Amino acid sequence: MSDKTLDQPDKSNSEPPEAKPPTQIDARTKIVDILTRVETRQSYTDKLLEREIDEFSDADRGLITEVVNGVLRWQYRLDWYLSQLYVGEYENLIPDVKNNLRSSAYQLMYLDKVPPYAVLNEAVEIAKNKYNQKTANLVNAILRNFLRQQKKLEYVELQLDYLDRLCVSYSHPRWMVQRWIEQFGIDETLELCKANNRRPKVTVRINKLLADEEILFRSLEEYGVAVERHPDFPEFLIVNDFSEFRKTDLLRKGWVSVQDVSTAFPVYLLDPRPSETVLDMCAAPGGKAGFILERLQGQGMLMALDKHVNRAQALAENLKRYGGEHFLVLAADATRLPTRKQFDKVLLDAPCTGLGVLSKRVDLKWKRTLQDIENMQKLQNEMLNSAAGAVKPGGLLVYSTCTIEREENEEVIEQFLGRRPQFRKESLEEIVPHKYLWDKGSIRTFPHKHGMDGSFAVRLRKTE
Repeated sequence: MSDKTLDQPDKSNSEPPEAKPPTQIDARTKIVDILTRVETRQSYTDKLLEREIDEFSDADRGLITEVVNGVLRWQYRLDWYLSQLYVGEYENLIPDVKNNLRSSAYQLMYLDKVPPYAVLNEAVEIAKNKYNQKTANLVNAILRNFLRQQKKLEYVELQLDYLDRLCVSYSHPRWMVQRWIEQFGIDETLELCKANNRRPKVTVRINKLLADEEILFRSLEEYGVAVERHPDFPEFLIVNDFSEFRKTDLLRKGWVSVQDVSTAFPVYLLDPRPSETVLDMCAAPGGKAGFILERLQGQGMLMALDKHVNRAQALAENLKRYGGEHFLVLAADATRLPTRKQFDKVLLDAPCTGLGVLSKRVDLKWKRTLQDIENMQKLQNEMLNSAAGAVKPGGLLVYSTCTIEREENEEVIEQFLGRRPQFRKESLEEIVPHKYLWDKGSIRTFPHKHGMDGSFAVRLRKTE
């Protein structure tokens, strides 16, 4: 869609303009930089936000975090609107220019703190400073068109067929939405997409190895931090304002750890007890491993693995901070265990597509493909084969993921039990509240139903 009375962007701008040397980085320029690095797979969103915005003021850090996460949540919708206004192949715009447009459109559509004229001026200056006046003119024309035609575009959006409208209005990839409609139906898919686009609540788990709860709550009160206990899992606190929570020293002291409530299920199913030996096959960053150590109460032994050396080092540091004892951390591939020792209990929190955590991993839905599900299933089967040999006769194997895809959950377990008749799935009816059960022997959680990440977990007993 275009308005012939307005300046039209030059199609030749789909070719990358020559970039100028970078000038002093301001908040809006940093937003574009982070979005481009995420899009070109140079880094992950959370890592960039964690390490690259400390030098900014509190207000600028808040703006950068809000706009980066907002653009990634609403990228499909933003791109649909912008593509209606660009004369040429919008997808061929270079990432820097595209992300300048996206971040500006997000502010115009979803935020009202910065007036539209200021958003446009900043976008034009970024384009001019980074490239040239021709690129600045392109950005100016598209964003002015956007302001003039937004209401008309909203009407056109409502006329799309149901599938296209759901994808655009709730900003999810078409292949993903189609799958979910087939699995869960239209109404459930709509609610799931809505939940994925909400800012997630932050929950923390109280570490009972170290925390004195009376002092903990007194400290929160002194800092003016509001929390509430989770109604089903009292170890978990729902934090209303995490930026204020971080000002306390509770995280540094190891008294609490940031964890979604869904991460409790694998540990509840594993039920580690003092004097037992436990293997956590994919343990980094250490939330579940720390919970296991708490349950071991300074006895028994935990072996925790991660394939990558740097992650294994961070895992060991986290477990020390949590006050854990009697643990061993190794950098090792879970498909080729570094020991022939058998354990009382084994946890395989398997690598997965992560399609249950899209509200937190805002960039993930644009990185995943249908092929990833098949690739993950193959890896998950390899890891389960490895895990089977590490369980003592009579011992427990818990398999969990943070995805809602059947191929990575039920199908993997069905295939495993077909190969390994010495394992059987146990009933979970007496272990967790029924509202979290998918059937008698498996847990499935969904963001729109349970107010937590999407997840899956089963408990398998080795009978011989």
